Amino acid sequence: MDIFESFCRTCGNECLESLGIYDESVQTLDKMVPIAEMLASCLPTSLPPLDPTDDYPKQICRICVKKLSMAYEFSQQWLGAHSEFNVALKFEQRRKRSLASKSQSRSQSQSRPVKDEELPTETTDAVHLKIEPGVVTAPATAEIRTRCNSDLGFKCAICNESFHTERACKFHFQFSHKDL
Repeated sequence: MDIFESFCRTCGNECLESLGIYDESVQTLDKMVPIAEMLASCLPTSLPPLDPTDDYPKQICRICVKKLSMAYEFSQQWLGAHSEFNVALKFEQRRKRSLASKSQSRSQSQSRPVKDEELPTETTDAVHLKIEPGVVTAPATAEIRTRCNSDLGFKCAICNESFHTERACKFHFQFSHKDL
């Protein structure tokens, strides 16, 4: 409807300089994000979804765009941190299960004699970090030693676990290989 032609969809004020909700994108988080996408991700799910064919205003004022950008950045930051905490918790649970499994197998092996054919015959390879000439690296900086694989994202150089982001891989290293 034309009665809302100059009103902001988010604050309801009349505005002279506005942006089209369905036509414009805004620079946020180092990329261009459509305004409609930012609104859809920040609005409560109890509201009906945005519809370009409805009768509500189709524009947003610049003040509301700034507020929306901040809310969108906060939301994305929270989701990223939440995802990384989930990865860390998953590895901690896996580490605890592994420790419990090892202690259980130790207690079982101590209760019965071990036969020669049960002894392990394979040896594991040591982890070697690449050291550039003239560059001194301490074990604490080994988390930077990740390998990028285009299909799997980032891989831990120690345990070969795969991650979607380098930040998640570094978090994994600090959490899972803190003794190195």
